[in-house]
Amino acid sequence: MLQLIKKDLYIHKLSWLIYFAMLVFFMYFNKDIFFVIALMSAIVTMYSFYYDEQANGHKLWNSLPFTRSEIVSARYFSLLVVTLIMTVVTVTVEFVLHGGWNTVLWQELVGSFVLLLISGSIFFPLFYTFAQRNAVFILVILSILFVIAGVHVLYYSYIWLIENTMIVQSMGEGLFWSTATAVSLVSYGISWGLSIKIYKAKELL
Repeated sequence: MLQLIKKDLYIHKLSWLIYFAMLVFFMYFNKDIFFVIALMSAIVTMYSFYYDEQANGHKLWNSLPFTRSEIVSARYFSLLVVTLIMTVVTVTVEFVLHGGWNTVLWQELVGSFVLLLISGSIFFPLFYTFAQRNAVFILVILSILFVIAGVHVLYYSYIWLIENTMIVQSMGEGLFWSTATAVSLVSYGISWGLSIKIYKAKELL
């Protein structure tokens, strides 16, 4: 399975330079870390689905000694690895450009992680269900738009909860984000199992 994770990273090749250039561009113009990590991780991960479908990669991976569970699991692990890479790079660029980090950095990092898990939970099973080229392209676009919209929805929902309710104050920021992380991890695990079930039952064309 490690080879499949490496494959998901290697297929981007020189595109990594474009991704990092985009990341620096966003950071230079003071885009939120939350937005940058979520968007760039989504782009990298969803491109992997699109690349595999364009290259009929699913046929190749199934002809090699990998189980379908391993193929699906590698994709779920890949999202976590890509998110980690983008987080480290973004935090480093933030420090270089601005000489430090703001006090809510940890909330932005957790927020981006939660959003990506939710996005993956929703769209990964859809990719394995509707794995045709046109459908995959549409799902890639929808998933990226979902992340962009999700950044704003999550941010303003959090602000609304702080200003209009006592939920965050009574729970405390740490417990609130820990709960959000736990819920997103559970949904990611359920989605993981569902995707494996879908892919095992799928006929490859």
